[in-house]
Amino acid sequence: MQVLSYLDNKRKVHKDAIRFCENILRRKSLDWEPLLRNNLVQPIRDVEMVITVGGDGTLLQASHFMDDSIPVLGVNSDPTVAEEVEELSNEFDATRSTGYLCAATVGNFEQVSRPD
Repeated sequence: MQVLSYLDNKRKVHKDAIRFCENILRRKSLDWEPLLRNNLVQPIRDVEMVITVGGDGTLLQASHFMDDSIPVLGVNSDPTVAEEVEELSNEFDATRSTGYLCAATVGNFEQVSRPD
């Protein structure tokens, strides 16, 4: 079934984006810790920045666990591609993440996450 294949591919794209961002963070002299969105149950404190990898929903969910003194960098892991939506529109809704709140994608994460 084309929809299941499509969704499985999108899950892989998201996981690849997470690994990509983690690899960049490992190369930097930063102290960081990965946390899955579903495991976020405690307030986020004593950090200099939060980086979310997903879409606007991931960023918004994380925001509920921190105060406004912590900067957040949202990385859109799988932005919607207009051509793909148009191509698949007769089969199903291929719209994914618009990422209005996300300032980065895997394409520019390394540049955006560079410390000043």
